[in-house]
Amino acid sequence: MRICIDSRVLSLTKTARLAVTITSFATSSLFAQESPSVNNVRQVLQGPLTIGLESGQSQTGMVSDWDGTTLKLRVSLGGGAAEMTFPASEIQGIRFPGSKYKQLLPDWKDSPERVEDVFELYRAFYQQQGPYLSLLSQRDLGIFIDYADFALLNNKPLRAVAIIDLIKPFIEDESIRVQLEENLLLAFFDGGMKEEAEEEARKWIQKAKPAGNSALGWRLLAELHFQNEDFERAFWTAMHPVAFSNQMPMAHLDVCYALAILSAEELRLKEEPQRLAVEMQKRGMKWPDYVAALSGKAPEFFHLEISEPEELQVTENAEKELEIHELEPLQTPSPVDPVESLPTRIYN
Repeated sequence: MRICIDSRVLSLTKTARLAVTITSFATSSLFAQESPSVNNVRQVLQGPLTIGLESGQSQTGMVSDWDGTTLKLRVSLGGGAAEMTFPASEIQGIRFPGSKYKQLLPDWKDSPERVEDVFELYRAFYQQQGPYLSLLSQRDLGIFIDYADFALLNNKPLRAVAIIDLIKPFIEDESIRVQLEENLLLAFFDGGMKEEAEEEARKWIQKAKPAGNSALGWRLLAELHFQNEDFERAFWTAMHPVAFSNQMPMAHLDVCYALAILSAEELRLKEEPQRLAVEMQKRGMKWPDYVAALSGKAPEFFHLEISEPEELQVTENAEKELEIHELEPLQTPSPVDPVESLPTRIYN
């Protein structure tokens, strides 16, 4: 009797395991269906598209020609086919097959081993929709903004340059256009296109507010000068946003501080490196090791614990630290326009 019971339990266990195996297999098959290969997706994307017209009607077909002003579709009519022509001015919208596969991108981005698949999927969508950018809605253009961001984050800056150049004329939101311009500037710099990067940085600076929310133009121009060992220009360029900055956050300001500190050291300036380090730390900024040119180059004194002046003990070393706060403020010439000068520095 006991043996019989054990046998039944064993039998049930085998049945349960078989059920689990079948379920697992079914689940795996389902995931396989939901996550097709890039080639499978590409085949779907090459199917017929649908355009919406001013009249409220729509038409589906394969594009036989598109010159930017006139679209020709080959459409099925009964047992045959015909070519229909539509002026771009009459086209109100356009829908492409395979849009559901855009949902694959966020999941694939979370898998480092699928980076190349993500690039291929973005490329497939670009090949499908790139020729029709002027017909896309602002929402549909978003996939190409994401494409440029992904390229920039994954060490393909020149691809980001190409995408941004293509989509920027069609972006209506000014804030997005500004971000694209900043990404373009970063892509030129990261891609080793130094002349283009310097030209774009100067254009950026001419349009930027000195106390705005980003110091990118000054940062990259200072970094270029630093790479060329023109430390004087690097120092004054980096100091420009530092001098104008206020308590509001400013992107890339930490890099400007760091470049100013290192340039000041190269110029053998006595007080400026430590004074800038103190101010940088008091503003809660860390050394920007995420920038390759600055990684591991923080001066030793940068890592010393900084105390408020009134809390320092009056020792020989403390007196030296106090002197940092009592130095005359900097008055600096502008690296962009020699006629201008930076405002007097105010230390809090």
